[in-house]
Amino acid sequence: MKKLMMMACVLALGLCACGDSSDSGNSNSSKKEKNTESSAASSITLKKDGSIEIKLSADGFDTDYSEDGIKNLIDSSISGYQKLSASSEMKLKNCKKDSQDKLVVELTFNDSASYAGWNNYLLDYLYASESGKDSSSIENNTEGFFAGTISDAYTAGYGLEFTLTAVSDKNSKQSVTKADLLSMGDTHIVILSRFDDDEPIVVNCYDEILYIGDGVTVTGKKSATVDAMDGYGIIVFQ
Repeated sequence: MKKLMMMACVLALGLCACGDSSDSGNSNSSKKEKNTESSAASSITLKKDGSIEIKLSADGFDTDYSEDGIKNLIDSSISGYQKLSASSEMKLKNCKKDSQDKLVVELTFNDSASYAGWNNYLLDYLYASESGKDSSSIENNTEGFFAGTISDAYTAGYGLEFTLTAVSDKNSKQSVTKADLLSMGDTHIVILSRFDDDEPIVVNCYDEILYIGDGVTVTGKKSATVDAMDGYGIIVFQ
């Protein structure tokens, strides 16, 4: 069970609940890089229709580590979460170790709420299993990840108390704060909860990135790496 709990933490990408969603501020110290390669193996890919593709990668497991055990864990957590959220659609596409003994897991979700909710459910599900508690009491919690318009993010309870730095020549301002963001209501935003011990993760957007917050490094016009930090990784894109 300890191995499954460790894997659950990897799968959850640090998206566990963070208390209330009144954001901690970000400064404009994030740096921009011109290279298009990233050392982060895991990724979140946003689709224009609102769906999300996830690729997770982890190494360093013992020889008695079971791929089937992880697959069964994910399948069980998906079934359990869909009982909580009937509108959520998700699918495990792949779960296997590659030639370097690195586990690669690929999943699809119909929207960001389904992804965030499943991440939180997975951690609670494993905790309940390990402690002998009833998993049927787990509540649906979609905090920790948001992808959608800035207007919808604000409606969802994100306070947008951020200072973000421009990364595109299209921007008239070199930095933006809450008032600026609220005036960009139809522009898209990614809000990703991160912790100091999280692994870097690549976020692939479907249009050009305009602004980023602390801990985010642009790796291409439509992609960025979000590093470990105590707070939120923020990406605003067209």
